[in-house]
Amino acid sequence: MKTALDGPTDYSNTTKESDNITDSNSRNKRYLEIILLQRKGGKNSARIIDKLLERPYNANQIAEELMISYNTAYYHMQIMKKFNLIEKKSKNYGSVYYPTENLLNSRELFYKLKELI
Repeated sequence: MKTALDGPTDYSNTTKESDNITDSNSRNKRYLEIILLQRKGGKNSARIIDKLLERPYNANQIAEELMISYNTAYYHMQIMKKFNLIEKKSKNYGSVYYPTENLLNSRELFYKLKELI
């Protein structure tokens, strides 16, 4: 059975090059909908995204800032990473997460979806 940690299924190879921008926007919208509206932990994911849009944080800093457990913060951040909404610049322990261009380009949509939670 597929779980949220498995990440999205990528069907991008089946599209034309001219459709990439539209497909990318559709994919971003779908990923945000899944993460925010179709999962039990959507509220925590939204809180984490809010913080990461302010500045980079590592999982421990997010956990302390939002008063959630480290494991909860790390779990949500791994899901968002698999959906290409956030990224780490290095693989070192304690490295910080940043919003990806996908998330930055979908910021307005994020705020609209957040209101629905």
